[in-house]
Amino acid sequence: MNEFYKLVLLFSLGCLLSAAQCTSIGQNGEKKAPEVVEAKPQENFAEDTALVHQYYKLGSEYLFQDAEKSMFYAKHVLRLSQKHQWGRGKLLAYNLLSTYYLLDGSYDVLRELSNETITLSRQLNLPEFTAHGKRFLGESYSEYRQWDSSRINYEHAVQMFTRLKADSSLALSIENLGNCYREKSMYDTAVKLYDQAYKMFDKINSDWGRATVLQSIGYMHVRLSNYAESEKYFLQSIALFRKIDNRYGQLNCLNDLGNTYYYQKKYDQSIDVGLKAFAYSKIYHSTQQTNWALVTLSRAYKGKGMYAEALEYSQAVNFVRRMVHDETIKRQYTMYQLMFDNKLMDSEIQQKIINEQRVLQQILIGITCIVILSAVFLWFNNKKLRAKNAEIQAALIEGQTIERKRVAAELHDHLGGTLASLNWYLYGIDKKVLSQEEQKIYDSVHQMVGAAYKEVRSLSHNLMPAELEEHGLTMALHRLINKLNENKNIAFTFNLKGMNNRLNNKIEFELYSIVLELTNNIIKHSGATEATVDLTENVKTISLIVSDNGTGMIDPNRQGVGLRNIKSRVESLHGKIQIHSEEKNGIRVDIEIPKVIIK
Repeated sequence: MNEFYKLVLLFSLGCLLSAAQCTSIGQNGEKKAPEVVEAKPQENFAEDTALVHQYYKLGSEYLFQDAEKSMFYAKHVLRLSQKHQWGRGKLLAYNLLSTYYLLDGSYDVLRELSNETITLSRQLNLPEFTAHGKRFLGESYSEYRQWDSSRINYEHAVQMFTRLKADSSLALSIENLGNCYREKSMYDTAVKLYDQAYKMFDKINSDWGRATVLQSIGYMHVRLSNYAESEKYFLQSIALFRKIDNRYGQLNCLNDLGNTYYYQKKYDQSIDVGLKAFAYSKIYHSTQQTNWALVTLSRAYKGKGMYAEALEYSQAVNFVRRMVHDETIKRQYTMYQLMFDNKLMDSEIQQKIINEQRVLQQILIGITCIVILSAVFLWFNNKKLRAKNAEIQAALIEGQTIERKRVAAELHDHLGGTLASLNWYLYGIDKKVLSQEEQKIYDSVHQMVGAAYKEVRSLSHNLMPAELEEHGLTMALHRLINKLNENKNIAFTFNLKGMNNRLNNKIEFELYSIVLELTNNIIKHSGATEATVDLTENVKTISLIVSDNGTGMIDPNRQGVGLRNIKSRVESLHGKIQIHSEEKNGIRVDIEIPKVIIK
C-alpha cells in the first residue's frame, strides 16, 4: 500500500504542476517562459548564504581527504540553496558533487549533474559554471568511450575558460583533452597537450596541477608498456601529492604505481604499495579505490606463488565489488532524490498562483480521491492479477515450447527431407560421363548438401531435443556433451552432482539453452583444448559452471549478443551470473539460480 500512496502523491504533484503551467498562458494563447531569478529569499537568507560558503569551503577541503565528509557538506550546501531557491548556491553544490562523483567513478550521476549545471548556469548567465559543466560532461562521455562527444565538450570548456582567463581550470581542461587523445592512442597529440597543461600549472605554481599531469603522463607510459618511465612519473606525482597533503591523489597514484610494479613482476614492491593504497582507501572512504588496491594485492600475491593470500584478497575483491554496486545505487538514489527535491522546491514558487485557482483545485482534489480509490481497488485485486500473470507466464512457456517443437519438426521433416532427396538425386548422377572439372564441382556440391543436411538435423535437435522433454536436463546434457566430443579439437567434460529429480520445465529449458550457447562460444572463439560443464544441485539452488582453458575474453566489458542472451535467461530465472576471464587462463562462467522460480 505504501507504494500506491507514493504514486498517488506523485500524481497529485504532477497535477498541481500542470495547473501552475495552465496559469502561465498569455492573452494570445501562448505559454510564457517561467521567470528565472537569482534567488527567492526566505527567512535567515543572509545567515544561510554565509553557511553555504562555509560548507562549500569545508566540502572542497575534504574532497581530497575524506569522501564521506565532503559529501556531507555538499548536501548541506544544496539543502540551504534549495531553501532560498538560490541559483548560485545550487551551482556551487553541483560543482562540488560533480567533482566527488568524478573521483568516485559514478559517471551516470555525473552526466545528469552536468546537464543540470549547464541548464541552470545558462539561465542565470554564469558562464564559469557552464564551462565546468562542459568539462564534467566531457569526462562522462570519455568514460563511455564516446570520444567525439567528449572532445567537443572539452574543447568548449577550453574556449570558455580561455575567455574567462581561468588559468587553473583551463589547464585542467587541456589535460583532460590530452587524456581523451591518449585513450584514442593519439599519443603525439596527447604529449603536446600534457606539456601545455604542465607549463600552465607551472606558471601559476600549482603542485596539485603538476601532480595530476605527471600521473596522466605516467598512465600513458603504462599503455605504451614503458613501465620504467611510468614508475618515474608516478613517483614524482606521489611526491607532489604528499607535499600538499592530498590524500586522494596519493591513493589514486599508489594504485597506478602498484599495477606498474606488477607489470614489471616486482611483486614485493607491488604488495608494499598496494598495502599503502589499501590503508589510504579506508581513511578516504572510497570503496572503488579499495577495490583497485585489493585487485593489485591479489594479483601480486598470485605472481609470487602465495596462493592463499591471493585467494584471500580475491575474495575481498568480490565483496568490495558488491559494496561498490550497492553504494553506487545508494548514491544515485541520493542524488536523484536531491535533484527531485530541488525541482519540487522550484515548483513551490508557483504556489500562490495555484492557490488562486480554487475551482481547478477542487477538480484536482476529486481526481486525487478517484486515484486513491482506484489504488485501494487495485491493491485488493493484486493477488488475482499475480495469479493471472502466473497463468499467462505458464501459457507463454508452453506456447514457446510448442512453437519450438513445430519449428524443429518443420526443419527436420521438410527442409531436412528436401536436402535428403537432393542428396539422393545427386547419387543418381553418373560421374563417369562428367568431365574432370565437372566431377570436382559435383563432389563439392555433394559435400555441401550433406553438410547442410547434418546442420539442419543438428539445429532441429537443439531447438527442442527429445531427451530434454522426455528424460530431463541431465540426459539432454549428457547427449549434448557426447555430441560435442565428436569434435576432437576440444575435450568436453560433464560433472554432475545431485539432480536426482527433474526441475521446472522452464528451468530445464533455459539451463540447456545456456549450456548450448556457452559451449558454442567455446568452440568458436576460445581456442581452448579442454572445457568443463559442472551442474550441481544444492539445498535451495542449482549451480552451473562452464569453464575452458582458452585465451579468455579480449575485453570482458564488450560482450556480444550471445552473452547478453545468457544474462537475460539468467535474469528470467531470478539467478546470478559472474564471468571471470584472464588472458591465457581461459574463461569461467558461474551461474546460480533458485530451484523454484519466484513469481
